[in-house]
Amino acid sequence: MKYLADITKYFHLLLLLVLFCNNINAQAILNKYYLSDDVEKLINSNPDQALKIAQYLLGKTNTSNTDKAQINFLISQAYTAKGDYSSALNFLYEEKNYKIYLSEEQIINIEVAKIALLRDLSLDKQSKKILEQLEGSFKAISDNKLKSYLQVLIAIEKSRFFLKGKNGYEGIQLLEKQNSSVNKIAKDFRDIVQNYRIALGQLYLEQHDLNQAKRQFELTLNKLNKQNEENVYAKITVLHGLASICFLNKDYRQALSLSNEAMSYAEQLGNISSQIKLFQLQSESYLAINDVANYKRINSNFFELQSEAEGKEQEAINTSYNLISEEYANDYTIDKVRYINILYVVSGVFLLVLLIIIFFWQKIIARKRRLVEVINYIEITRSNLKNSFSISDKKNEPKKNSILKETEEQILSKLKRFENSKRFINKDISLAVLAGQLDSNTKYLSEIINTHYNVNFNTYINKLRVNYIIEKLKTDPNYINYKISYLAENCGFSSHSSFATVFKTITGISPVKFIELLNQEKENNLLEL
Repeated sequence: MKYLADITKYFHLLLLLVLFCNNINAQAILNKYYLSDDVEKLINSNPDQALKIAQYLLGKTNTSNTDKAQINFLISQAYTAKGDYSSALNFLYEEKNYKIYLSEEQIINIEVAKIALLRDLSLDKQSKKILEQLEGSFKAISDNKLKSYLQVLIAIEKSRFFLKGKNGYEGIQLLEKQNSSVNKIAKDFRDIVQNYRIALGQLYLEQHDLNQAKRQFELTLNKLNKQNEENVYAKITVLHGLASICFLNKDYRQALSLSNEAMSYAEQLGNISSQIKLFQLQSESYLAINDVANYKRINSNFFELQSEAEGKEQEAINTSYNLISEEYANDYTIDKVRYINILYVVSGVFLLVLLIIIFFWQKIIARKRRLVEVINYIEITRSNLKNSFSISDKKNEPKKNSILKETEEQILSKLKRFENSKRFINKDISLAVLAGQLDSNTKYLSEIINTHYNVNFNTYINKLRVNYIIEKLKTDPNYINYKISYLAENCGFSSHSSFATVFKTITGISPVKFIELLNQEKENNLLEL
């Protein structure tokens, strides 16, 4: 029946497109259909189909600005469901061109969407700034229901920052105060109950109150299953939450069953970030039941997606920087026009007005510079690669090779002595040089490193160097105060940039962030004493 309903739905969409091509008043019909609740729901079940229709409408010359404003927001939602944050942000910030055509509710939803995306990209300062601005607009809203809606949304977004900061208890307290407001506006604002319960479930899960977390997720899942549309985007989050609860209860097979169901939805949407989270949970579950074959398979899938996800993440961060900078530039232009108008009007006090212009001009430029600095130093924390300080990754079964066992053991023994020395910090070290030092040849040495360390020669040397400088940072207080360029040179890297890139690839964080963490740990230790 489900497949029949899907076929019927797509047939209706195709019929509307045919009508459009034949100019049978199709523009009005398709606009009406697409902007209805039924088509909006398609965003979370088949975002690619939703995007095709929305982008087609957006390109039509007779689409009104009011409809364009709504379509832009729907497109951003579709890209969010796909995990394409860069495209989603572009369409969200495009809404500034249609602000006069937007309702108060639409403006609120757009700002909340920005908050969520920037927070997921770890741009917390920018996200919180929008949240503060949204909170400041509360008094200007006259409609009481819309006020309650905004109040609940603000509470949900604040609770997610508590969740991110591992302070779930405060988030729970904040949301529970909004329970009556949620019930009052449930019929007027779509998905508010669903989002409220998901946020509560995640907070209870963080606090290890598994019964309450399970209750919230199951209530949400039951509601989703009863709806006419298939909101797979929300189901992914709910199923991941339920799978996490099963994992903590040591019901690993049920955790795998639920995560596999969620994975099918994530693959349907093409949402890579959701797939990576599910792969992590599945990997831990297979490891818990000692299913080595599936553990290796899942890990392989995880690492395959990881590099693609990092690229998309960095692209989204760059997009955020450009959009926010552009927004500041627009503010700067508006201010400049205002100052010029003042200059014309107050011609009698030209000198005074000129001084005011210069003062505010410098203030705006300083604000832009602060923004650039903030964006440049933002760090994206990741939970994977926690154990990458180790020289070698988990070994695979040794490959068959033509090297004599005795020769292999001799080279391995020499490699251990090499690792215990500091020769790897020599900038001139290479495979050929090291082979000569170990009385071997490049073919044997490369094969042994690949087999026993599961990395190539360059990665092997880079990990030795990074581990060396990490040990120095931990044991020698002077190193924390050195410049990054000195640290790079000290452990054998030819440049600051190559050192920073390699360090972050291996550890998951930048050298600057790592030093900050060490300083924080040092301060915490002093406080404990």
